[in-house]
Amino acid sequence: MLRTLRCRLLGTADIARWRNAEAFDHEWRERTLLIAQLVPKGARVVEFGAGKRTLESHLDPSCTYIPSDLVSRGPDTLVLDLNTRPLRDLRKLKLDVAVFAGVVEYISAPRSFVAWLSQQVKVCIASYECARTRPKTLGRVRETIRRTGAGWVNTFTEEELIELFCSAGFTLAQTSDWHTMDGSERIFVFQSSHSDPALSERVEALAQEIAGTDTSAEIQELARSVAKAQIDLC
Repeated sequence: MLRTLRCRLLGTADIARWRNAEAFDHEWRERTLLIAQLVPKGARVVEFGAGKRTLESHLDPSCTYIPSDLVSRGPDTLVLDLNTRPLRDLRKLKLDVAVFAGVVEYISAPRSFVAWLSQQVKVCIASYECARTRPKTLGRVRETIRRTGAGWVNTFTEEELIELFCSAGFTLAQTSDWHTMDGSERIFVFQSSHSDPALSERVEALAQEIAGTDTSAEIQELARSVAKAQIDLC
């Protein structure tokens, strides 16, 4: 717990804890498989906290995988500490999806992190062990202490986590649950809500192609809805 408190106060990562990927919990593999099913085909995917790189072999072959972690997980690893500031600009990598499996709990300054993330990717897939107590209560204090014992440096309920991402321009697209012997952990899919006129035009054209010559109100509404959600179907 003292190590976690130090990381929390200094805004640093516990590199010693995560150096040896072979010591990671085998149970995490099932969570990774669930996340892989949520990644769209053809996406350029960066996995923060890549660990054993299990996700890489379960993505659709059309995807491009980029591992990132505190330490190298191979010669192509993007070594990056998400608790450092300023965070590196990754836009030149033209990333579509960022994956965080059991990582967000260890980020000491989540608001600045999410603001940065919104400029890097269109979609974020993140698991998170949500808090169950209301903020500014004795229960929250006790829960925060318990979470600190697990090495976690932030505490959000599901509603607080969603608000955090929405404040940076994301919208919640869907959720899924990873079930274990100890309970369930929610997996969130957040999508950037920033307007992209070029993308909207491509989606509109695709909807018309699917519909053929059908220009009915239903088809037009479908195209507009998909474009608004910024879902890349191409």
